[in-house]
Amino acid sequence: MRRPRAGIILLASLLIVPAAPSFAAEPPRVPVRGLDGTRSAHVVQDGTDAGPADPAGQVTAQVFLDGDSRRLAGYARAVSDPRDPRYGHFLSPEQTRARFGPSQDRIDAVSAWLRGSGLSIVSAGSRAVVAQGTVAAAAEAFGTRFHNYTYYGTPFRAAVDPVTVPAAVGPDVLTVTGLTAATGSRPPVPPPGTGSRTAARAAVPVSPCPDHYGDTPATDLPAAYGRPAQWAPCGYTPRQVRDAYGITGTGLTGKGVTIGIISIGNEINTLPDANRFAAEHGEPPFAPGQFTAHVPPGTRPEEASGEFAMDVQAAHAMAPGADIAFVVGSRARYGDDVLDSIVQIVDRHLADVVSGSIIVGSTPGYAPDAVAAYERAFQEAAVEGITFTFASGDSGGGSTDSGGRSVEYPASSPWVTAVGGTTLAIGPGNSYLWEIGWATDEASLSGDGRSWDPGLPGYQGKASGGGTSTVFPQPFYQRGVVPASFAGSPPMRTLPDVAALADPDLCLLVGETGYDLDGSLSYKVGNGGGTSLSSPAFAGVAALLVQEHGPLGFANPALYARPLPMYHAIRDNPAGTPDTVAFAVERRGFVDLITPGQYADSNLVHAPGYDTVTGLGSPTRRLIDSFRRRP
Repeated sequence: MRRPRAGIILLASLLIVPAAPSFAAEPPRVPVRGLDGTRSAHVVQDGTDAGPADPAGQVTAQVFLDGDSRRLAGYARAVSDPRDPRYGHFLSPEQTRARFGPSQDRIDAVSAWLRGSGLSIVSAGSRAVVAQGTVAAAAEAFGTRFHNYTYYGTPFRAAVDPVTVPAAVGPDVLTVTGLTAATGSRPPVPPPGTGSRTAARAAVPVSPCPDHYGDTPATDLPAAYGRPAQWAPCGYTPRQVRDAYGITGTGLTGKGVTIGIISIGNEINTLPDANRFAAEHGEPPFAPGQFTAHVPPGTRPEEASGEFAMDVQAAHAMAPGADIAFVVGSRARYGDDVLDSIVQIVDRHLADVVSGSIIVGSTPGYAPDAVAAYERAFQEAAVEGITFTFASGDSGGGSTDSGGRSVEYPASSPWVTAVGGTTLAIGPGNSYLWEIGWATDEASLSGDGRSWDPGLPGYQGKASGGGTSTVFPQPFYQRGVVPASFAGSPPMRTLPDVAALADPDLCLLVGETGYDLDGSLSYKVGNGGGTSLSSPAFAGVAALLVQEHGPLGFANPALYARPLPMYHAIRDNPAGTPDTVAFAVERRGFVDLITPGQYADSNLVHAPGYDTVTGLGSPTRRLIDSFRRRP
């Protein structure tokens, strides 16, 4: 720090001019590259400033290390591109760290800088140096001030100024996380009222729950678009979905391949629920050793199943012979349980294909500081031959450029396969009838049972996520495939890449243990849904491709290189046209009419070949066969 300038001293009537002080200039500082454009500025700009943070408060900062990120990205592209002579020349985790990770002297240099700023070192490895200390010490280390904020009801502490590091370690620092941190929880939201569904109603028809779609007209319900609606099946079995997507008959089960499921909850009934469902529906249960849970010590068990149990069952439905690695993340290492789960898989090569039904945030979103660390992990996965799929989200889409909802991360990463959602109709003999991008309108049976309320098509529910990133430029594999009307100018990354069934009203059956209204636990079978189902379902298909082809690594270049007829071409189905379809579903004594393919309140648009609803399309037998080894 600069010292105050010395003054003139008058002593014994003599004017003494002291020697010129030697000012020690502060070492030059540089901004952290990984935070450019993605720092947690949304908390600072949009939150309510509550003043400076307590200097004695505690900060845990994760300083992620760069190593040789430029060469890592280049090699990740080379081993992923079927046109490159290095395609498929994958490395082990140890080789990846040795070739592209930081050297020990650079890890030591970063540790010394943090320690010299008054922070203590919690851990130091090739991925990150984790340091802990007071807010005052963190302010000195990162050249910033800290304030308290309230952001959407949640109290946060955040860095006010751009984060910088000494120039001597600038090339070593990839990104820094932990500086923006919640300091409390959001106040509880009162439960919504029960609304008009408690009103007196006419006798409600009971769904006959046909085993397939298309030959059970709901003649006891009001007409829809000039003809009777169809009663929807009350969920598809795994065999029906495998048949519809052309998996049955390939002889592929995923045997010898491991599918990783990213989890942030230790759902201990995941395996019992999957085996019970399999036994009750004629599916093969998990053999001993086929399912492995990787749970960090001290992780609290959760008896209720949910999101991640559904992921396991969806992947098992598509690839019943594949092993499952259920990887539970923890915040203990890097302050981010999702990133921790990903890093466990990459550093230990726990899986060949990985599915994430998780949204970290928009791009940039809730934890943008970590994006650079995620991107490096995904590039390492590509180098090691690991395929990642992520759900594209369930809230429609668009991009921040067009004023719509921003696309979701990690699905928007150019290094993962983003999976959108569809509504899939499976007919007699488990035949593929039609498939529509998942975005549905819904109307309820009126109280007197004579009409639909509101009028058709009703109000829009959830929809497959997609759109155009405002952060990531267009990756090489999308050039010439994604229309310029989607990619924008300059061209940017668009998503999703592919799609699979997602509509929760016409979807895969799953069995889960959950809490009843009285607080007791019970096992129930119901419909899974959302792109949280699409991602593990497509990961199951990818496991079949790996079984036949060998490791795929980052799959997008190979997927985009396939001719478009190898995918089911998904078309829109707007209300009011002759081919409009509608189906009725019964939910706990109420009947709703579902009109799929509606995009009135969404920024997603269909186009021939590729669109921002379903990407290239959904899997077919031809797609699977195209990955078979050639003599």
